[in-house]
Amino acid sequence: MEETHRKIIEESVQLFLKFGVRSVTMDDVSRELGISKKTLYKYVSNKTELVDQGVKITFKKVMEDLKAISDKTENAIDELFTVDEYFDDMMRTQHPAMLYQLKKYHAETFGWLDKSKVKFILDTTRKNLKKGTEQGYYRTDINHDYIAYIYLAHSLLMESDNDSIPETVCESSEFHREHVLYHIRGIASPKGLEYLKQKLNKNEG
Repeated sequence: MEETHRKIIEESVQLFLKFGVRSVTMDDVSRELGISKKTLYKYVSNKTELVDQGVKITFKKVMEDLKAISDKTENAIDELFTVDEYFDDMMRTQHPAMLYQLKKYHAETFGWLDKSKVKFILDTTRKNLKKGTEQGYYRTDINHDYIAYIYLAHSLLMESDNDSIPETVCESSEFHREHVLYHIRGIASPKGLEYLKQKLNKNEG
């Protein structure tokens, strides 16, 4: 993807995140990016294609960011906290109805994202479980596949387009932190629980 094309997609994503997918028109994109509609349509044929490319390039960046976090964070428990902070920061910049609008107005792209997200959560959770078990922070008697599916189910349930949980709860940083703590306490070894206790005490101090 050439630089101009990438810049158009990335800047369009920022508009979608700020105002929502439904509200932003191709005229808005052209005006806000300071480019002609002719230039815009040189790279994408319509809004559906723009949204699709935007979702896919953003998802790729998130995967790269999380891989970098995993690679540079030696401790498996620290990795979970860092990932939680990453998504907390991301949620602050996202329009609250983003997923709902994507699902309603761009179903094919939403379907791709949903499928890709499921695979990614399962893969990264299994990798973290393996790391934590090898380090002695997680119990050796846990079933990594089952725990990965439990974590996936919890993660999907917490999304803001889920009617079962109030939106204000889904968007709460404290709610997501409690999810991480719940997960760790369920799989941690005595060594892991002691490390978690020290970490929490240090953060509160």
